[in-house]
Amino acid sequence: MKKNTKIENQLLEMIQPRIQLIENKFSNGEALTDQDVNTLLVKSAFHHINHLDQRLDEVAADVAQLRIDFCGLEGKFIELEGRFHVLEGKFHELEGRFHELERRFYELENRFYALEGKFQTLEARFETLEARFISFESRMEATIEKTMKSNIKWTLGLMTFCLTLFKIIDLVVHN
Repeated sequence: MKKNTKIENQLLEMIQPRIQLIENKFSNGEALTDQDVNTLLVKSAFHHINHLDQRLDEVAADVAQLRIDFCGLEGKFIELEGRFHVLEGKFHELEGRFHELERRFYELENRFYALEGKFQTLEARFETLEARFISFESRMEATIEKTMKSNIKWTLGLMTFCLTLFKIIDLVVHN
């Protein structure tokens, strides 16, 4: 707050005795002269100017504080802007990593499609092999069955021949 200067103090001291006289005149109901009214107006103007000076000092202090606050906010904004740029850089890095992962995923997907094709080919081969094995199995069973029948016939024939031969020998030896 602005303090009164020496000149302001001297002016107040000069009109203060006159103000006291005017207040006494007014209290006693006496008429005031033009000079009395002008003195009161000067005092009122002086008080009004002091009030405006006080308000101006307050506004100036508020403006100075606003400048300080603005500088602080500007510093914080610059700091946030720096952080934003760091985050933006990290985002671009993550975006690059994502594109790399996406590329690798498509590569892996293509490999899976290739493996799927190979498995389908292998499955078809197994089905062919299975059909051939079933055919082979059927032929083997038929061959084994034919061979067993043939062996049984030969065995029975040989046994019959041997029995007949033994019987003939027995008959020849006993006769």
